[in-house]
Parts: sequence; structure tokens; C-alpha cells
Amino acid sequence: MTRAWSLLTISGIRQYGGNTGYDDDPEAVYLYDSDVANHRQVGAGDIVFIRSRSEVLGIAEIEHILERIGQKDRLRCPHCRATNIKRRLTKSPPWACKTGHVFEEPVNEPVTVTTYEARYGGSFRRVSSDLTIARLHEAVLRPSDQMSIKELDLAHLEPFLGQDTSIEALLNRCVAEMSVPQDGAKTPPDSAASRIEERRRVLREISLRRGQEQFRERLIKRYGLRCQISGYDFAPAIEAAHIRPYAVSRDNGAGNGLLLRSDLHTLFDLGFIGIDPVTRRVSFNPACLYDGYAAYDGALLLTHGTSGPDVQALTERWNFYLTIKNKGLFV
Repeated sequence: MTRAWSLLTISGIRQYGGNTGYDDDPEAVYLYDSDVANHRQVGAGDIVFIRSRSEVLGIAEIEHILERIGQKDRLRCPHCRATNIKRRLTKSPPWACKTGHVFEEPVNEPVTVTTYEARYGGSFRRVSSDLTIARLHEAVLRPSDQMSIKELDLAHLEPFLGQDTSIEALLNRCVAEMSVPQDGAKTPPDSAASRIEERRRVLREISLRRGQEQFRERLIKRYGLRCQISGYDFAPAIEAAHIRPYAVSRDNGAGNGLLLRSDLHTLFDLGFIGIDPVTRRVSFNPACLYDGYAAYDGALLLTHGTSGPDVQALTERWNFYLTIKNKGLFV
């Protein structure tokens, strides 16, 4: 799945952690190494925002990442070997470490690291001045002042990206690659209105409708990948339905489930469809028979040669269906 990142680029020596800096070309390539937090998380196809200390320079999509083994200079305090050192511009000696030692020059210690070159020059675009550093920081999922690579909630930034058609195309690709989250997976909180947040909402709803992934797979193994009422077998439209509501029963066993086409799942949950626990024949509320569902009224529940759902669960649901039907209730 596409992720979004804030990448800090600094000209000259980057003093944090004793690193001597990276020769970035902010509009084309970002250099980092295995000492940098999140170095393994960034991937080709991810969206990146290149920033300096004071402004957001642009947005791009990573085309590819080159990985090599290399060396870099790490500066240390000559007294305690600490890497947390800083050059002081107005004091002498010019260098100091976190423990209070001061010195003329640090020790240069070459170390072996894995180096990475994230290349994105073909898609780099300047962003609207509405996208400020402050707004970029607000979109960080796990804030930390010490990190040069930070993950972002792209939906939070979408309203500030302007009308550039290339950025529009980039966002559309990001939306198209979003997938239904696994049951229980966390997603960022709702952000300002955006196509990304709308897509998240739809996918969350689909995920909830499908039920827990293991529950759905359990039912597919038992009944085959098709709707047990209509026989429909287009996988994205087949959902795992609880006979006894999960919120009440906490039962994800195969005996408490049915595989139903999404529209039939909704009608079943609303009590507009019942299944006779003795004959296993499907019954529709008369209100549904005017909307194309008459063909399934009286159909035998498809059980794939198994004993089918739990009889007691079907009985409870059948009684609920009859209550809705006999009282003429509609939701």
C-alpha cells in the first residue's frame, strides 16, 4: 500500500548523531542510510514531501531506490567517544559534546552502512504555498523532532496541494492502490474532506461488512466462494454474515455464518430475509419482492454438501424475520 513521507534535506554538515551529511539533490534524489529511522519502511511508489527546515520544497513519487554498501564519516568526541556533538559558532573551543567536553576537532570514525538513494526526479513538483511546514508537521503520524524521515497522513495534506494536474494524477494513483484494511487494522483519524479520506471510509465499511478475515475464510472453506442464496460468485461482492449478531454472541464459528452477496447481507441483517431452520428454504419479506428478489424467494439455501449453519442460530434469526414480517415493520 502506498505510504506518504516527509523527508528532511539540509545543505552542509548535518550534525545530529555525528553524521557529516548527505549530498542531496532535493528535486531528484534523497540520500539516507541504515542509521536513519524508517529507512526500511520507505519504498518505491510511496509519496514523499521534500522539506527544508523552513519550507516544503515539493512533492514526488519514488520511482526506485538504489541500495548499496558504503562508508560514511561519523564524528565523535575525542574524550568520551559520544556522537552527540555540536559545533559552536561563537565559542572556543568550537566543539562540545552532550556530556560537557569541549574540544578543537572531533574524531572522524569511518563506519560501514547500507546506503539508499531514493530517486523521484521524474515526478517532482513544487507545491502550493498553502502547504506550510506547520501543516506538514500536523500531518505526521508519529511525531519526533529527531527523525528526518517521518510518515504522514496524506489525506490531511490534500486540501493544501493546489490544482497541479500532475499532483492530481499522483493522488488518484494513490487512491486507486488503497485496499480494504484487515479486520482490526487501525487507520488514521478522519481528516479534512478529501478523496483519500472518502476512499478510506468506503474501504472501512467494506471491511466491517466482510467481517473478520478468518471468519470469512472459514466460511469460504466450508461453503465455497459463492452467495448461499443467489449462487453469485464475484468475490469482491461476497460478504461474511453473522446469523447471531457478533456484537451479542461474539461467535465467529462457521455455524454462525453465511456467505451472502452484499445486498442480500444487508437485507438479512435488517430482517427482510429469513431461512426456515427445518426446510432451509429462503423467505423474503413481501416488500422485497417488487425489487427483483422474487427469483430467490423459496430457494433452497446452498450448503455445499455440508450440514449447513447451526439450527438454533437459524431458528433465532427466523423468529426475528417473522416478527418483522408479521408486524409490517420496515427499516
